[in-house]
Amino acid sequence: MILGPGAFLIVLIKLAGQPLFIDFFTMWTGGRMSWTDIAHIYDMSVVDHAQAWLLGAGAHDRPFPYPPSTLLIFAPLGALPFWLASAIWMIPTFLAFAVTAVTISPRHRWLAAGLILLAPATIWAAISGQCVFLTGALALNGVRLLNRRPVLAGVLLGLAAAIKPTVLLMAPVALIAGGHWRALIAAGLAGLAMMALSALIWGIEPWLAWFAYAPKYLATITANRAYVQGIVAPAGLAARIGLSGEPLFLWRTLFALGGAGATLLVFSRTTALWPRLTAVFAASVLATPYAMNYEMALLLPGAVAAIVTAPTARAQLLAIGAFWGLVFAGLPLIGSYSIFIFLGFAMAGALIEGHIAPAPITEPKPASIS
Repeated sequence: MILGPGAFLIVLIKLAGQPLFIDFFTMWTGGRMSWTDIAHIYDMSVVDHAQAWLLGAGAHDRPFPYPPSTLLIFAPLGALPFWLASAIWMIPTFLAFAVTAVTISPRHRWLAAGLILLAPATIWAAISGQCVFLTGALALNGVRLLNRRPVLAGVLLGLAAAIKPTVLLMAPVALIAGGHWRALIAAGLAGLAMMALSALIWGIEPWLAWFAYAPKYLATITANRAYVQGIVAPAGLAARIGLSGEPLFLWRTLFALGGAGATLLVFSRTTALWPRLTAVFAASVLATPYAMNYEMALLLPGAVAAIVTAPTARAQLLAIGAFWGLVFAGLPLIGSYSIFIFLGFAMAGALIEGHIAPAPITEPKPASIS
């Protein structure tokens, strides 16, 4: 019941009374304002007012949080009628994510498709119209191509980070740990190119406004109980128990350091795909002050790949446990807790398969006496 129709029903009930693609509506509104009122694109009250024609009284606490680089995508969509723009946005990005997710497990593509596309996080992202499908297709391919086409991999990762930097906070750590220097340079240049192009079109002021606005946006989201239900660990737990000030700073720092350490360990010890996908995305979730349950869709392809490539029954059982932890992480209320289950099973599986096990110490052979 948690996969497929059950997940769809749960998400549908949660979004009852809200229009389809409600999150894309905010992106579309930002894109539309880039043509008419760029100076107020990070003014929450103005953005709320611009959404009132569709949401009515529900048009509150719905800011445009994305960096100005995303306007390169959202501005053209904002010039179109909303429902037409929604179709142009959702259909290709969903297909790109689906095809990418399946190619990660090519020998079991139908099983992979079912497990990934019918999970709550994926359904949540599809119904709300989130950008996780676009960033996922870019970032998943970026990690997948690191060893074969490092420059292209870096470009894809840089573009994904320019769209949603919070889901790739640990990408630089991963690239450095794996010695992927060409990919690191390409990623930086791709991100800077999007920043420069957006500044050339709209000026530097939106960037200054976005940097000043980010803390206000975070405060607004964590003060809204409806949003807090969907924030995943550890940021969700911090919001629920009311951490603030120095305790909150310490909380975030410890998890960020833990995520960075795990990323360093995995990328320095293995080139296997599923541990790398798990490390870079899960560590970013640990480090970011804001990650919603639908963003767990990024972790699903790696979790499914771990199931279908497990060399032993014990490793496969651990991978299945990790997958189900991720399934529950995509649900409201319990997501902040179950992601730790996912991480525990995934790390145990990586140890069992030797992906992050310490290298054996070999004693030097004594010199032969001739």
